This record gives sequence, C-alpha cells and structure tokens, in this order.
Amino acid sequence: MDVILLSSVETIKKIHEIEERARRIIEEAEVQAEGIRKKVEAEAEKIRGEIAERARRESEETMKRASADIGKKALDVRKEAESKVKSLKEKASMNMDKAVNRIVEEVLGVKP
Repeated sequence: MDVILLSSVETIKKIHEIEERARRIIEEAEVQAEGIRKKVEAEAEKIRGEIAERARRESEETMKRASADIGKKALDVRKEAESKVKSLKEKASMNMDKAVNRIVEEVLGVKP
C-alpha cells in the first residue's frame, strides 16, 4: 500500500507541476497577447493618422484647384461683361448721334 500511496502522492505532485506550468504558459500568452494588442492599436492609430493627413492634403489641393478655377471663371465673366458693356456703350453712342440728328431735322426741318 505504501507503493500505491507514494505513487498517488507523486501523481498529485506531477499534476500540481503540470498545472503550475500551464498557469505560467497562460500568463506568458496573456502578456504576449497584450503586447500584440498594443502594437496593433498603435499601428491602427498610425494608419488613421496617415489617412487623415492624406485626406487633409487632398482636400487642400482640391480647394486650391477649385479656387483657381473660380478665379479664372470670374475673370472670364468679367472680361465678357466689360466687352458687352463696351459694345452697348458704342451702340448707345451711335444711336444717340442718330437720335440727335433726327431731332435736329425735326426741329429745324433741315437735314444736317
């Protein structure tokens, strides 16, 4: 019976050793998992920052292009408006000369 008892004690010790080893393995795995989680979070944050910066730069470039396009279109519209105003002034001036001549003819009864 001593042999069986000794064997049971050894078995219990062995089970205890295995449990202790398993506990250490689990603790090490948890530490490694935490380290990996932190690295992944840091990498994700870095990527988010890079994406945000790229989006900001692209937005600025788009705004610059839009501003330049708007400036060019505004200049084109202004030139066109100035050209039309000049043309209208010239036509009005010509019509004024005709109107004055006609009034003179009517009032004086003569053709100039």
